[in-house]
Amino acid sequence: MNNRIIAGFVGVIAGAISWGVVGLVSDKYEPFDSGIGYLIGQFMLSGIAFRVGYKKKLGDLIVYLVAAYVGMNSYSYIFGGSEQRAWALLGMITTIALIVFPLIFGVIGIIVRNVLQKYNKALNPDP
Repeated sequence: MNNRIIAGFVGVIAGAISWGVVGLVSDKYEPFDSGIGYLIGQFMLSGIAFRVGYKKKLGDLIVYLVAAYVGMNSYSYIFGGSEQRAWALLGMITTIALIVFPLIFGVIGIIVRNVLQKYNKALNPDP
Protein backbone atom coordinates (compact mmCIF):
# COMPACT_ATOMS: atom_id res chain seq x y z
CA MET A 1 0.00 0.00 0.00
CA ASN A 2 1.18 3.53 -0.71
CA ASN A 3 3.07 5.16 2.18
CA ARG A 4 1.03 8.35 1.91
CA ILE A 5 -2.26 6.50 2.18
CA ILE A 6 -1.00 4.78 5.31
CA ALA A 7 0.31 8.08 6.72
CA GLY A 8 -3.08 9.69 6.04
CA PHE A 9 -5.00 6.86 7.67
CA VAL A 10 -2.73 6.88 10.72
CA GLY A 11 -3.03 10.67 10.90
CA VAL A 12 -6.83 10.69 10.90
CA ILE A 13 -6.99 7.99 13.57
CA ALA A 14 -4.25 9.58 15.73
CA GLY A 15 -5.85 13.02 15.42
CA ALA A 16 -9.22 11.70 16.53
CA ILE A 17 -7.68 9.75 19.41
CA SER A 18 -5.66 12.79 20.53
CA TRP A 19 -8.91 14.70 20.88
CA GLY A 20 -10.88 11.80 22.33
CA VAL A 21 -8.34 11.00 25.05
CA VAL A 22 -9.13 14.30 26.77
CA GLY A 23 -12.53 13.06 27.92
CA LEU A 24 -10.97 9.88 29.28
CA VAL A 25 -8.43 11.63 31.51
CA SER A 26 -10.40 14.70 32.57
CA ASP A 27 -13.90 16.12 32.73
CA LYS A 28 -13.15 18.47 29.82
CA TYR A 29 -13.87 18.00 26.12
CA GLU A 30 -11.23 20.13 24.42
CA PRO A 31 -7.46 19.61 24.67
CA PHE A 32 -6.91 23.30 25.40
CA ASP A 33 -8.99 22.96 28.59
CA SER A 34 -7.25 19.86 29.95
CA GLY A 35 -3.57 19.95 30.86
CA ILE A 36 -3.01 16.19 31.00
CA GLY A 37 -5.24 15.54 27.97
CA TYR A 38 -3.35 18.13 25.98
CA LEU A 39 0.01 16.63 26.93
CA ILE A 40 -1.05 13.06 26.14
CA GLY A 41 -2.41 14.09 22.75
CA GLN A 42 0.66 16.14 21.88
CA PHE A 43 3.02 13.38 23.03
CA MET A 44 1.19 10.83 20.91
CA LEU A 45 1.00 13.00 17.79
CA SER A 46 4.62 14.14 18.16
CA GLY A 47 5.94 10.61 18.66
CA ILE A 48 4.21 9.39 15.51
CA ALA A 49 5.37 12.49 13.61
CA PHE A 50 8.97 11.83 14.67
CA ARG A 51 8.72 8.26 13.43
CA VAL A 52 7.13 9.29 10.14
CA GLY A 53 9.81 11.96 9.68
CA TYR A 54 12.59 9.52 10.54
CA LYS A 55 11.37 6.56 8.47
CA LYS A 56 9.56 8.21 5.57
CA LYS A 57 9.79 11.29 3.37
CA LEU A 58 8.75 14.89 3.96
CA GLY A 59 5.64 14.39 1.83
CA ASP A 60 4.50 11.55 4.10
CA LEU A 61 5.01 13.78 7.14
CA ILE A 62 2.90 16.53 5.60
CA VAL A 63 0.14 14.05 4.72
CA TYR A 64 0.23 12.71 8.30
CA LEU A 65 -0.04 16.20 9.83
CA VAL A 66 -2.88 17.31 7.55
CA ALA A 67 -4.71 14.06 8.21
CA ALA A 68 -4.22 14.45 11.98
CA TYR A 69 -5.67 17.95 11.69
CA VAL A 70 -8.67 16.55 9.81
CA GLY A 71 -9.04 13.77 12.38
CA MET A 72 -9.07 16.21 15.29
CA ASN A 73 -11.64 18.48 13.70
CA SER A 74 -13.81 15.58 12.50
CA TYR A 75 -13.87 14.06 15.98
CA SER A 76 -14.77 17.40 17.52
CA TYR A 77 -17.57 18.00 15.04
CA ILE A 78 -18.99 14.46 15.01
CA PHE A 79 -18.84 13.69 18.73
CA GLY A 80 -19.07 17.21 20.11
CA GLY A 81 -22.20 18.93 21.26
CA SER A 82 -24.04 21.78 19.65
CA GLU A 83 -21.51 24.24 21.06
CA GLN A 84 -18.63 22.55 19.23
CA ARG A 85 -20.62 22.50 15.99
CA ALA A 86 -21.48 26.18 16.36
CA TRP A 87 -17.81 27.05 16.85
CA ALA A 88 -16.52 24.66 14.18
CA LEU A 89 -14.80 27.36 12.11
CA LEU A 90 -13.03 28.81 15.14
CA GLY A 91 -12.09 25.28 16.18
CA MET A 92 -10.54 24.63 12.77
CA ILE A 93 -8.37 27.71 13.21
CA THR A 94 -7.32 27.04 16.81
CA THR A 95 -6.49 23.38 16.21
CA ILE A 96 -3.69 24.50 13.89
CA ALA A 97 -1.82 25.17 17.15
CA LEU A 98 -2.11 21.46 17.99
CA ILE A 99 -0.03 20.59 14.91
CA VAL A 100 2.98 22.77 15.79
CA PHE A 101 4.77 20.37 18.17
CA PRO A 102 4.18 17.33 15.94
CA LEU A 103 5.55 19.33 13.01
CA ILE A 104 8.67 20.22 14.99
CA PHE A 105 9.22 16.61 16.05
CA GLY A 106 8.64 15.37 12.51
CA VAL A 107 11.27 17.77 11.18
CA ILE A 108 13.63 16.66 13.96
CA GLY A 109 13.07 13.07 12.80
CA ILE A 110 14.03 14.05 9.25
CA ILE A 111 17.15 15.86 10.49
CA VAL A 112 18.19 12.90 12.66
CA ARG A 113 17.75 10.52 9.72
CA ASN A 114 19.84 12.72 7.42
CA VAL A 115 22.61 13.19 9.98
CA LEU A 116 22.78 9.45 10.68
CA GLN A 117 22.87 8.66 6.96
CA LYS A 118 25.75 11.08 6.43
CA TYR A 119 27.55 9.74 9.50
CA ASN A 120 27.16 6.13 8.38
CA LYS A 121 28.24 7.04 4.87
CA ALA A 122 31.37 8.74 6.24
CA LEU A 123 32.21 5.68 8.34
CA ASN A 124 31.60 3.22 5.51
CA PRO A 125 32.56 4.88 2.23
CA ASP A 126 31.86 2.90 -0.92
CA PRO A 127 35.07 1.72 -2.63
